[in-house]
Amino acid sequence: MTLQDDAGKTGHSRLAIIAGLALFAAISAYYCLRPRLVLGDPDIWWHVHIGKDIIANRMVPYVDQYSYTFEGQPWIAKEWLSQLLMSVAFKLGGWGGVTVLAAGALAVSFAMMLRLLLRDLRPLPAAVFVLAAIAMTLPHFLARPAVLAFPFMLLWMAGLVRAVEERRAPAPLLLLVMLLWVNLHGSFIMGLLLGVAFAVEAVVGARDATERKALLSGWVRFGIASFLAACITPYGPESIWVTLRIFALDDTLAFIAEWKSPDFQKAPLQELVLLIALYAALSRGLKLPLLRLLIVLGLLHLYLRYAFNAELLAMLAPLALAPLLARQWPALRHDPAAGRDGSLPGQAAALALPAGRAAAVVGVACCALIALGLVRYGGIVPPLSTMPSTGMAYVKQAGIGGRVLNHYVFGGYLIHAGVPTFIDGRGELYGRDFIKRYADTIGLRGGEPLEQLLERNRIDWTFMPPDQPANRLLARLPGWRQAYADEAAVIFVRERRE
Repeated sequence: MTLQDDAGKTGHSRLAIIAGLALFAAISAYYCLRPRLVLGDPDIWWHVHIGKDIIANRMVPYVDQYSYTFEGQPWIAKEWLSQLLMSVAFKLGGWGGVTVLAAGALAVSFAMMLRLLLRDLRPLPAAVFVLAAIAMTLPHFLARPAVLAFPFMLLWMAGLVRAVEERRAPAPLLLLVMLLWVNLHGSFIMGLLLGVAFAVEAVVGARDATERKALLSGWVRFGIASFLAACITPYGPESIWVTLRIFALDDTLAFIAEWKSPDFQKAPLQELVLLIALYAALSRGLKLPLLRLLIVLGLLHLYLRYAFNAELLAMLAPLALAPLLARQWPALRHDPAAGRDGSLPGQAAALALPAGRAAAVVGVACCALIALGLVRYGGIVPPLSTMPSTGMAYVKQAGIGGRVLNHYVFGGYLIHAGVPTFIDGRGELYGRDFIKRYADTIGLRGGEPLEQLLERNRIDWTFMPPDQPANRLLARLPGWRQAYADEAAVIFVRERRE
């Protein structure tokens, strides 16, 4: 290797670090400008609190201890590792620390996606895919366990695609990715399903019987090992069954905003990305093998059914398509000689090369300075929609106690405040019937009358956002009075019986 080649690689390494650093800085600035976005998920409160309890108790929970409606019922913290990381980040830097953790995970994810795509594509199409993925997932730039799992989701998908393209079974090292993924977020189920889909594609696409037999054997062994890796959690295989039970909630998931179908009137950028992708595919005559097409359509179906799955479509579909696009349209294909000259395209293509040690140290140092500034001067706090702090201060000052009928979005905050909830974001605990009855009752949509629910559960006070229909009925119910109201919450209390 010549000195010039070595210098070139050093420059390429610096470019790779600069790309990740720029993403981290941009996402951090975005969070500072719109702090209500990163902490807008009401579940963030109980995620941090459960992580804190895991550290304090030195064990994960096995029963519910945060609600009074299901107290003592079996429940597991299936995302315990993410909750642990979020709690540590909160302890070190408050909500700024949690924001830094989320921004770092997102920056790593998109930088990693770019480098993975550059193995097959030229810089421009690879960058377009990444920008489209950012646009699609922008509404989900929240500090929550799903974000921490993004890098592992990408590595898993890239490993499966590479194995199919190279006509071999996936590398055993990929099992470590599944091991971490399963303890971070429930989306690992999608990883297992993708493993099955790509195994079928690999076997069906074998060139002869001998290769088909070898691929079948290798993929079956990998599939069994993947399932076993997914069982290596504090709860064993229970994490798998709990995740499947969440999807069994079916139509009740629509009560939760992130599990609704996408509303393109509120997310026009996502619609635009889909229309551009559809235009490009149809106008250029894109042809996909049947099984790869079914995988992409499956990801599209998941997104159209639940807006929560936008990141699956936006981040995984390009990895599945990249090698096929490179074969079908040679103009998009990665040039192996890229990065050996000083041209701008060559320097950009070299982002796929590994980062050097010195460049990595400089990049980490720069990110640390940005993170320190974000924690110290960002002033990031959760929005009032999930943090009715003034109302909770009144509750404590007035000595209001007993059982509360709370709105779903306030459940996480109540857990963090040490108040047992009626309901919160742990849908797998409450189940379909309970959530549906609750949603119908507080929305005054029939079902159990509100008065009956209040009496049956011996409710002493209610804690709802101002726009809830239940508040209007409570204002007319005998034995109840409005004790507090502000822009975030309305509190009704049961009048004391003499």
